[in-house]
Amino acid sequence: MVYQYSITFNPSVDSRMQRDRLVLSIQDPEFQKIPGRVPSGNSLYTNRPLPRESAVYQAASGNMRVAVQLQLVGTATLSSLPSVYNIIFRSIQARMDLIEVRRHYYNPHAGERVPGHQMEVWPGYITSVSHVDGGLRLMIESSHRVVRSQTVYDLFQSVGTSLSNMTDAIVGTSVVTRYNNKIMRVDQVETSMDCTHTFERNGTQMSFLDYYRQAYNIEIQDPQQPLLISRSKPVRGKDGKTLEQRQICLVPELCYVTGLTDAMRRDFRLMRDLAKFTKLSPDRRLMELRKFVQTINNRPECRQLLDAWGLRLLEEPEVVPARRFVNERVLFGGGGRGPFAPVPVGQTSEFKRALADNRVLIDGKLLKWLVVYPAREERTIASFCETMMKKCRAMGITVAQPSTVALPNDSSGQYQQAIKQHFTTDLNLVCAVFTSQREERYNMVKRLCCTELVVPSQCLWTKTISDPKKMGSVAVNVAAQINVKLGGALWGIEIPYDRFMMLGIDVYHADKARTTSYTGIVASVDQACTRWYSRVATQRHGQEILDSMRVIVQSQIAKYMQTVGAPPNVIFVFRDGVSDKQIGEVQQQEVKAIYAAIRGYDPSYRPKLVFMVVQKRINQRLFLLQGNNFSNPPPGTVLDHSITRPEMMDFFLVPQHVTQGTVTPTHYIVVECAGDIPVDEIQQLTFRSCHLYYNWAGSIRVPAPCQYAHKLVYMVGQNIATEPAEAICDRLFYL
Repeated sequence: MVYQYSITFNPSVDSRMQRDRLVLSIQDPEFQKIPGRVPSGNSLYTNRPLPRESAVYQAASGNMRVAVQLQLVGTATLSSLPSVYNIIFRSIQARMDLIEVRRHYYNPHAGERVPGHQMEVWPGYITSVSHVDGGLRLMIESSHRVVRSQTVYDLFQSVGTSLSNMTDAIVGTSVVTRYNNKIMRVDQVETSMDCTHTFERNGTQMSFLDYYRQAYNIEIQDPQQPLLISRSKPVRGKDGKTLEQRQICLVPELCYVTGLTDAMRRDFRLMRDLAKFTKLSPDRRLMELRKFVQTINNRPECRQLLDAWGLRLLEEPEVVPARRFVNERVLFGGGGRGPFAPVPVGQTSEFKRALADNRVLIDGKLLKWLVVYPAREERTIASFCETMMKKCRAMGITVAQPSTVALPNDSSGQYQQAIKQHFTTDLNLVCAVFTSQREERYNMVKRLCCTELVVPSQCLWTKTISDPKKMGSVAVNVAAQINVKLGGALWGIEIPYDRFMMLGIDVYHADKARTTSYTGIVASVDQACTRWYSRVATQRHGQEILDSMRVIVQSQIAKYMQTVGAPPNVIFVFRDGVSDKQIGEVQQQEVKAIYAAIRGYDPSYRPKLVFMVVQKRINQRLFLLQGNNFSNPPPGTVLDHSITRPEMMDFFLVPQHVTQGTVTPTHYIVVECAGDIPVDEIQQLTFRSCHLYYNWAGSIRVPAPCQYAHKLVYMVGQNIATEPAEAICDRLFYL
């Protein structure tokens, strides 16, 4: 049985971690007799009842002394409250001297320094207990936290000490205070306060200088530095009103920056060195997780808590059988050998070589195109255009000599003026070559071509196309990308159904407040799933997407009808970016919107419909057991039992081959299946759809229409900030 008690603190305590510590510090003998005490915020869960249904105990943590009132709320069986298992394991990790960061726990004492860089990596763990088809299971995954050796004070000295510079550099990021290993988010830089500022402590006024000297024996070097403000999350009281947020003042000199900046992520050498710590091989990952489980079982305080709840944690992972789809192949253009040239994808599900050696499935015909570039790059552009035209012809793409415009400089205005001046209605493509990566210039070209001129565009960076050793492979990739932007197709897959259609749906939030969002829906509009029709709906201030989704899907069915001559018999919908909490909402709203679109097209139209939620940000890992060693499962591996959910039709699919670290499977949840389509065929078609993304000659993590929808809404939200012209939506202009 589980006994749940509500907790009331007098005086009130805002910090959840502080509340938990206070409850565990209660020394009353009758309270201490209960071995399974697990606090969680404003609730306490025990495995035995306290002597009294309501009692007040005294608690102390440091200099804080409060009265803690416990009131019995109710009882239930442990199996009916699965969340209690997770509370138990969070409590176990807290007893292991790990620190909590966003519900995950990290070990600062086992941090490893990254050679050659001013940072270290803290190992950590993600845990989740749940009832699955195989019973009660604990999911453990290793995690890592990057902590820089640079203090916030050092960061301010490097970026400048104006308020705007300091705010841009630190607000919104997390910092760690090494003196107590706490991680907090910075919400504000307060220049009106410094370390000489005083606050009340134990009834007397004390400065920050004196506080750190007395509490931690730390001498602050710069008393005039501004303070950082970290605010607790808003908490609602029992009356429903939002309580006042707790505000913590931090000293920049004592705070260390965590995480990576965008500039750091672009540093190949840094990311390569970090990967040695964060991208663990299957054998090494399992070794780390076994060590974690053994530590839990060997620590008396953790073992005592598990025993109190009747739990035992096994030290070996479960071994279960799985299946794999083999002998998959893609279809290139046959040329004189027939309509198709089938190419096996092999063990790795990659076919880069086949892309250069075979003809494309559909020729996009590059008959008239414009290349705009800085005049100083004349030789590079001439060499690259010549190479690309050779590769185009070898791949079966019709190509003509481009018109070129040399610019006196690389300003945004020069590009805009040249493109507008040389634009004609029969132009197939605008190719803009940049010498540096500047977002505003790229955005200008994309916005101009997608909304005003309505012509596909290709942006290139001279650094990418100027290396003679790599020019051939780069030219193949650029030629392939241009071909699909013109309405062509590189390869196809084998579809076992007549008149088959797949849709991908994704949402992009243009701002952190999520007041403006873009929903992208991409649909295949031919039998071979090689032609795509993409539409975007704009949402503002929480506006529902149902009406927009119904209208868009209805137009996509009509587009399929125009291409094939009849509407699709089978429709697969892949919905990306949905968390577990949103599945019910998707089922109630978006599936109904799809049905409304089908009825709106024709009330008598009854296609088979499969609607799947695609979850790629998951913590579950699958390993292939070979003898006594573990490795990554090959692409096409499917597991649809043991760790799946009893109340859902779901499965895990390993979609791609990875060369570093451990592969992450993708989780698919079938929320609607109208029609007699076998589960095995749903899984196989899902795997095949991962081979249709034309920016990569191989399988990817999600079905191609999902990735297309992601690329579409990202470009609209990040680069052009408005819906693209409808006339360009029948091509993959956003690749």
